[in-house]
Amino acid sequence: MRGEWCYYEKYFSKEQCEFIINEGLKLPGQKANLGINGDGTNNDYRKSNVHFIKKEHTQFDWLFSEMWKMAIQANDDWFGFHISRLDFIQLAEYDFSYEGEYKKHHDVFWINGSNYHRKLTAVVQLSDPNDYDGGDLKLYNQNETINTEKIRQQGTTIFFPSFIEHQAEKVTKGKRYSLAVWWDGPHWA
Repeated sequence: MRGEWCYYEKYFSKEQCEFIINEGLKLPGQKANLGINGDGTNNDYRKSNVHFIKKEHTQFDWLFSEMWKMAIQANDDWFGFHISRLDFIQLAEYDFSYEGEYKKHHDVFWINGSNYHRKLTAVVQLSDPNDYDGGDLKLYNQNETINTEKIRQQGTTIFFPSFIEHQAEKVTKGKRYSLAVWWDGPHWA
């Protein structure tokens, strides 16, 4: 591993971000849950609404393709993980009205009954940064600090190992939309 994180500034256009939000919100939604199968709830820990973009949603074929293209580049340049699966993409909404946030967590389910673990996480900033306050993505225990203003730019995508603790800070005004994307691979050794 040559880095703790990397990002692609404004990778997706404003129009692409708006398409993802508008089409994603048409998919069935739910309050965000916790746990392997989404069967845990803690309204104080994770406050957001989510929509799952799946491979059968053909209007998003281009999105899966672009995410794989970026992931291969990021993984080759920075992480060197064995990644082999991308099952779905999660559209998240963090709204000021319910103090949307997701407190400090990591994305690996260490004991999951599967032959796979999450290896690589990406977060895509879909909202215009002028549409909300707060809601910043924060990574913990990193040697190099991320430039928050750069990763808040609409269309910017950040990659980091799924075992890195991170959070979406509380939205204090407006509404923030983002994508969370996870690539699986064989169990961590």
